[in-house]
Amino acid sequence: MTQAPEGLVVDASVAVKWLLTDEEYADQAARLLTAFEDGRLSFVAPEHIRYEVPSAITVATRGRRPRLTEEQGREAIEEFLALGIRLVGDDDLVRAAYPLARRSGCAFYDALYLTLAERLRLPFLTADRRLYERVRQLPHVRWIKDYAPAGG
Repeated sequence: MTQAPEGLVVDASVAVKWLLTDEEYADQAARLLTAFEDGRLSFVAPEHIRYEVPSAITVATRGRRPRLTEEQGREAIEEFLALGIRLVGDDDLVRAAYPLARRSGCAFYDALYLTLAERLRLPFLTADRRLYERVRQLPHVRWIKDYAPAGG
């Protein structure tokens, strides 16, 4: 009997590091992605991650010295969408996130991740330092540098 993969709620600050590999903590994010691809981890996120990650990729293609070409950006978005992260979006999640955002002082979008982790009783992993410092006292919150999946 095979063991079910360990579940993890990941936010866009983690997911974007799978594609923008010049970012801090990209190595840790890559190890998580490998564990996901090997079936040792499962990822779940609120459905708005589908927009947050492509938005960050788009920003990386702009400016005087873009980090990605337009074609690399398009490929990165396709790669992200093809991962098959389990997405959750329902009215109850939205309703529950509002008081958490008010209580913790975090952005509503961030509260959706936190609420989902609480609902599913899974760790919430972030690489957003400001968010982490604001909500680190919550029971499911983990910092990317301090997290290692079970079994590797």
